[in-house]
Amino acid sequence: MARQDYGNDLTNAILQPGWKLSDDGFGLHTITATYKTDNSTGFNFLRGDPFTVSAYSYCKLHKQTSSFDALGVQTVVCEYVGIPTDVNGGAYTNAQMTVAGGLTTEKIETNYYFNSDIAGPPPYTQSPLGPLVSIKDPASIFSQAVTGGAVAVTKQQSFIGLHGACFENEDGGKFLGFVDPSEPYFYGKTSYLAPQQTFSGIIYVTDDETVNMFINLLSVSSPNGNWDDNLPYIIPTYLTGSGDGGTFTNGDYNQLLLTQSNVESYGDLYKITYEIKYSFVGWHTDVYLRIQDRA
Repeated sequence: MARQDYGNDLTNAILQPGWKLSDDGFGLHTITATYKTDNSTGFNFLRGDPFTVSAYSYCKLHKQTSSFDALGVQTVVCEYVGIPTDVNGGAYTNAQMTVAGGLTTEKIETNYYFNSDIAGPPPYTQSPLGPLVSIKDPASIFSQAVTGGAVAVTKQQSFIGLHGACFENEDGGKFLGFVDPSEPYFYGKTSYLAPQQTFSGIIYVTDDETVNMFINLLSVSSPNGNWDDNLPYIIPTYLTGSGDGGTFTNGDYNQLLLTQSNVESYGDLYKITYEIKYSFVGWHTDVYLRIQDRA
């Protein structure tokens, strides 16, 4: 039996009742909508097209799936994404952040308190607790350079600081370990468990300039969650207290470093996933730029 056409000829796609809008809680709206159209119209949906309900036209087409049903009808399921204007003016979503904290093994001499509470500051005192260390005579070193003779080497006792911390000379030099058995919490130890925290975030933005700024700020440190006045605040205030500057600093050094920034196109938006590493001692400005040094 041949098809009999009545009513709407479905030349233009017709939005079906029951379309759904989802809010992720951080400002991203996702709309799933179904349309009916005639098979002969082909694919009339383009990525970036606004949603057909004018009040939600800030949501743009991300992807669509078509099924070709009986009687020449095409069913199209579309997914739209967007940011409403009441969320940061529609320019970006709020940061969606997770915090991962843990302990990692590091050499004990890299501990921030090594030359204070752990081993103490020099000068250190000679002690028979530690191994003998070799001392090269400066005069014979010079003689070897001129005549090729042997270098005179003598042995002397090593030097001890707090908790049996042993060094090769009075001012420190090479750390030789903890050598005092009466200090069981330190004796024989070579490493400690250092805290390590990483902030991972997701944010959606509308313009490519913001994307480029995220990429250009890699390996740049910040004293708070704000890397640039033209960027969204990418660490939520519940992690920074009041959210003002100076929350994450140690002396002159910022403690937050932007270490990763990944970007993908998402409808008419850009999805940015980023990672920030926290350092207790701070990121030294001779190695890592600070936001105020970028110019």
